Amino acid sequence: MRSPYDTLDDAALMLRVRTGDVHAYELLYRRYQRRLADFFYGLSRDAALADDLVHETFLRIWRLRARYAASGSFPAYVFTIARNIWLEDCRTQRKSTRMGRRCDLDAGPELSASASARPDVRAERNELEAALGRALDALPEEQRTAFLLRTVQRMSLDDIARVMGCPVNTVRSRKLLAVKKLRELLAAVFCKTDLTA
Repeated sequence: MRSPYDTLDDAALMLRVRTGDVHAYELLYRRYQRRLADFFYGLSRDAALADDLVHETFLRIWRLRARYAASGSFPAYVFTIARNIWLEDCRTQRKSTRMGRRCDLDAGPELSASASARPDVRAERNELEAALGRALDALPEEQRTAFLLRTVQRMSLDDIARVMGCPVNTVRSRKLLAVKKLRELLAAVFCKTDLTA
């Protein structure tokens, strides 16, 4: 059975959250949890860390709910908070590394492959995931963020500019530079066909 909340857009739900409406908050969580998890996983390649950062993002949204003003797009609001949390986590990790308490984070789970998939297909998928992860890691932080928000999250350039706090043209150039660099880094992976066969 559909709830009257289901017809509300994100900003209208957040206005209800601002007054303490837990049901509206839960619905926003359901709408954005997967998108934020994908965003954080794309940045970190660590599923557990991505989940932790999603929860931290929603905790911060709840704590700051009274300050919410329905101006601009709601995805830009959510991903601005998420990006700030990511940058805070990076600073904490760097500080922890400098102090000699380096955390070894695993590379994350394999792409979901069916248990019945052939071993050669699973191996190829794992190799592709590893190569893509290394290529994303090689991008400068700002390019990687612009690429993930535009390509994976399908956010508008205007929204990404709000999230990243820079002009739209800067977002566009960062995304284009990311694509160019990814093409260069992944060319060897996609050009492995044996031409002599």
